[in-house]
Amino acid sequence: MSLDFFIYLISFITLTISTIWMVKLSGKNFILTLPGFFYIHFVIFIFIGSPWFYLYRGGANHLYILATHLVILILPLGVLLSNKLLRVNFSDDFNHYLSQKMEDKQPGNQFFMFYLFALIIALAVTFLYFSKLDIIPVNFIFQHFTDDVNFTDLAKLRESATTTFTLGKLHRYKFFMAQMIPLLIIVAFFKSKLSSMKLWKIVFLFLTVFAMYRSVADLQKKPLLDFIILLFTAGWIFKGRINWKQVSAMVAVSISILCVMYIFIMGFTNRPFWMILEGVANRLFLGQTSPLYYYFSLFPSAHDFLYGASLPNPGGIFQFDNFTLTKWIFINGLNRSWEIVGTAPSAFIGEMYANFGFPIMIVSILFLSMSLQVIQIKFIQKPRTLLMSAFYTYFVFLSGQFAMTGMFIVAHVYLVIFLLLAIFFVDGYKLYSGNLKHV
Repeated sequence: MSLDFFIYLISFITLTISTIWMVKLSGKNFILTLPGFFYIHFVIFIFIGSPWFYLYRGGANHLYILATHLVILILPLGVLLSNKLLRVNFSDDFNHYLSQKMEDKQPGNQFFMFYLFALIIALAVTFLYFSKLDIIPVNFIFQHFTDDVNFTDLAKLRESATTTFTLGKLHRYKFFMAQMIPLLIIVAFFKSKLSSMKLWKIVFLFLTVFAMYRSVADLQKKPLLDFIILLFTAGWIFKGRINWKQVSAMVAVSISILCVMYIFIMGFTNRPFWMILEGVANRLFLGQTSPLYYYFSLFPSAHDFLYGASLPNPGGIFQFDNFTLTKWIFINGLNRSWEIVGTAPSAFIGEMYANFGFPIMIVSILFLSMSLQVIQIKFIQKPRTLLMSAFYTYFVFLSGQFAMTGMFIVAHVYLVIFLLLAIFFVDGYKLYSGNLKHV
């Protein structure tokens, strides 16, 4: 038996076992759970490409291939343990939750004013970010659509809008642009389905177009695809089931958008169509897993373990200098000889391994899976109201990001602020509307 056949066989068996386990634990709609959404992201963007890349690089980085396979086995184990600890029959409870009709507990016009206040703040910060750029990168393409665009210039514009953005802390803008606005869109979407006010449909359509523009404004590919996935996910959670015909449509739309981006942003203008599809396939199945390979190959051989040095240090309150791990991996692993400053984010296990080594990384997989399932259980034990469903949808979407980037990039201080905002939005509105009744 050749090594290639053995690796692919083990990968197929591992994927089959873990998928059957996930379906048994959570039902056929398991993708609409926090652990399920993480699972499908990890399988597509990390696991599927890992056997090929492992063999392509000589089959020597055993920790990399072992880690990718352990994640999809430990994840359902963590779900099972959480169900046992909380004594729930999760599959039945989840199906019952999805079968319930979503209720709008804020039918009055006063909620729209409350919503508008949050929306104005989010839009104001987004426009402030745009105003600090010399030119919005996507506008440069529109202005030079008929010209021969230098794609190096596009890369530099993207760099100045993201990696080397110096006019304030970019993540502070992203809190409003990439977290608040999508949440408000989900609220508007559910409102447009449940409310008789046509204004909600207008708000939803306007914000959807704006969010799609904002997602592609800095010429990144992933944010727009994430937003499209979020919209489909919101629709499935509203209906209480996955529409598999819509899954096919979502895949087709995503691939079409990536093809367009590769033509107009990545410089594939004069390439054959099969080369464009190859570039899209590489982006989907290797774009996240190939950087992960270097996390496991470079630590600790090329650099000692970081022991927390790459973790967030907001305002420099801790006594260490932050190690820019994703940039270091880009320079030392991917060997890009570009003038452009790049980053190489990947699944959270890469960050955990680079900081604390393999045993702690294994523990982190179990911790994450159990944490996601506990949050999942707490959500479905609440009434299926519009606002709670909006936050649930967003947290399902957010859980998939752990498969794409570091744990402490997703679970950072601004997520805490977001949670406080969520509490304010739900409970604060109750106080607000309650006071109005006594006026």
